[in-house]
Order: sequence, then structure tokens, then C-alpha cells
Amino acid sequence: MQEISDFNLNRKVSGVIVMSEYPAGGVYILKIKVEYQKKIRIGALGKKDFTPGYYFYAGTAQRNLEARIKRHYSSDKKFHWHIDYFLAEVKLEKDFVFELPAEGECFLAQTLINNGGRTPVEGFGASDCSCGSHLIYFSLTEGREIMEQLSSEKDLEAEFYAAKG
Repeated sequence: MQEISDFNLNRKVSGVIVMSEYPAGGVYILKIKVEYQKKIRIGALGKKDFTPGYYFYAGTAQRNLEARIKRHYSSDKKFHWHIDYFLAEVKLEKDFVFELPAEGECFLAQTLINNGGRTPVEGFGASDCSCGSHLIYFSLTEGREIMEQLSSEKDLEAEFYAAKG
């Protein structure tokens, strides 16, 4: 398990909060690595095949964001969401936090898709919105630095608010 202490710089870099303390609420991206072909049961979605690569999960916690992020890193939890089943079988490498309202998770998922990602499991994490999926796939090569690249080249928070008008 990777410790959340990777975020000890307490600074903001192009819309991504890099810190040891999280805001009360916001949206987040989890960077997850699958090293070899796996078949994983994802709750009611059933068994799904996962190709080696990086998977990015867009989520929201408008209250208790830090607790939600810590929950994702924990292996001691009752499975509630699609992501819980997935994280039990793969490696969660990093999280990216944005101070955005709940609809920001859909924006971030779409941003990843617009930058070459694809949705491997229809409906994953998106049962409460009109998105196809909040789980976005990139190959091991393409996904290694995609979020770091996007967050350094773009102000994703500003783009979200500009798109809202």
C-alpha cells in the first residue's frame, strides 16, 4: 500500500492540489496500475477482463474527501462501490485532488478520454450520471505520466469553470 504522504509539499500545481492535508470536499482521480492480464469481479457488473496498463478512476467526495481517499488506499473495508472490487486486486499508485463540485468527476473522466483514454468497463463508477464510465484506460506506456502531464500543461479547474460558462 502506498502512503498518502507522497503529498507533503502543500502547494498547488496547475489546478492539482499537492498536499498533506486535503480540502473538505472535491473530486479526485486515482492512478491505478494493472501489471498483467486479470479477470476481476466488479460487484453487480460481473467478471471483467483487465489488460495491463494504467487505469484512472474519477470520483467525488463533496464531504470528508480525505477519509474517502484514505478508504481507497485501505484494504480493510466493506465493498460498496465498483472501485472497491477493483482496488482489492490491483495497485493504487497515486491520487490527484481538485477543488471542484461533484460534476467535476465527469469533466475529468471526459478530459482523460479526450486525451486518448478509453473506457474498458461500461457503467463503472457512473451509475449516478450519464457518463459511460468513470474508469479510463491507457497502456502502460501512455498512462505512465498522462495525469502528471495534463495537470502541468493545463489548469483543469479553470477549464471546468470555463466550460460551465
